[in-house]
Amino acid sequence: MKKQIAYLQRLFYDLWNDFGSAYVLVRYSERTVIGRRGFTDEEKKNGLVLVFNSKTNNRLEWDGDGNMTCVLAFGATREDVSIHHDDLIGLFSPEAGVQFLRTGTAGERSSLEPETRPAPDRDGDNQIVSLTDFKKRKSGDAS
Repeated sequence: MKKQIAYLQRLFYDLWNDFGSAYVLVRYSERTVIGRRGFTDEEKKNGLVLVFNSKTNNRLEWDGDGNMTCVLAFGATREDVSIHHDDLIGLFSPEAGVQFLRTGTAGERSSLEPETRPAPDRDGDNQIVSLTDFKKRKSGDAS
């Protein structure tokens, strides 16, 4: 898990620096604190997306276990945020067109993780293709 967090941290800073923003997906738990604001009932069920961009306070720290602390604005209110590493589900960047989702955190499935993978839709607009449809070829295998 520590390698996942280290990779997530590097990708977070790469997205933020290269594309101007990074979106962090956070699962609700008692270990994660979103200032006095807390999680809404809907966020407790579905999770929370935190946006980091040029307006975000640069006071952001990661400890040795991968826990994140920062100050974020929610409307006009600034909140101290502390996110436990197991509650960091992933991150994405619409500008970069990428996402990184963690699975198996704390042995629970997040409501942010899909329950089933969509079937490949080669004729429609769905651009997701399951890798389980493809088998690894041996070198020299031309078929």
